[in-house]
Amino acid sequence: MDGHTIGVFGTDKEQKARFMASIAKKSEVEGMIVYHHNEAGKRYSLLDDPQYPDRIQGYARIASICDHAYFLLPKAGRLAPPDGELAVLLESYGLPGTLEIIDGAAPPETARAAFKGLRLADYPVDERAGDSSIIDLTKIGPSPNAPPSGSLVYVDRAFSVKGVGTVVLGFILGGKVSVHDRLRAIPSSPEKMVEVRGIQVNDEDYESAGAGIRVGLSLKGVDAKELDKVSWLDDGSFRLTDKLSFAFSRSPFYRQEIGDRDMHMQLPGELATARISAAGSGLHCASLPTPVPVWQGMRTVVVDLNGKNLRIAGGGTASA
Repeated sequence: MDGHTIGVFGTDKEQKARFMASIAKKSEVEGMIVYHHNEAGKRYSLLDDPQYPDRIQGYARIASICDHAYFLLPKAGRLAPPDGELAVLLESYGLPGTLEIIDGAAPPETARAAFKGLRLADYPVDERAGDSSIIDLTKIGPSPNAPPSGSLVYVDRAFSVKGVGTVVLGFILGGKVSVHDRLRAIPSSPEKMVEVRGIQVNDEDYESAGAGIRVGLSLKGVDAKELDKVSWLDDGSFRLTDKLSFAFSRSPFYRQEIGDRDMHMQLPGELATARISAAGSGLHCASLPTPVPVWQGMRTVVVDLNGKNLRIAGGGTASA
């Protein structure tokens, strides 16, 4: 089984809930909101962050793991600063997406003009009624930020289940995970290996699952408490580093420099504190608290949690 992860970006909570409920079924409300939709043998996970705009962390995480973005134009087409911040986030990740105009909020030309100079202005437009259940998912492809090889799982929850043992919930970002696979816990010191005892997708058992799937993995050889600081599981093929070199493209809307500052870096799934410094040859270096998985071309975003008007400083491309 494989699938796609879709971020639903917008500032109107009621509008987002109505949009997602019309095309998918809600399955999780703890942390990020998750809806699921099955079509033509693929499983689609639609993700929303209920804490925005108070917090940017949730949407930054969603942008880092999704294949496609749906941006919901606000009612009457009236944009506020948080709408602009989300547009900068999608720009910084280089995400493909669709501009959703619901119930005639604005003419497509007007909506595109509002995002002039940003990727959102070039998104295809879908004009729809708010309660329409018809949507075309066939054009959604693999994430442009997916690892080119290897199996990688982002872990967002770890807990114990009576009669089952240790279970983690997460998203498969690349490759495939099968029952009996041995995976490396990241970060862990000394290095910790775990065995996949079982795989569930929405309470159904599977022998394997591929990229784009929200999975529950029951693990052998580890206690849930040992995974408190673990953010990824991989097949051992990824390079790990706590000194991440990256080429940085600052958003034209972010006025400050990022060098020689303590900021945050959005990695695939995980937001980490980072000391940013110049590395020469047009590169920057992020000093991270623990080693993280890296591949050539991996997309990251530099986040300024103390930014007053814009918390997204810009996007980076890792050099492995």
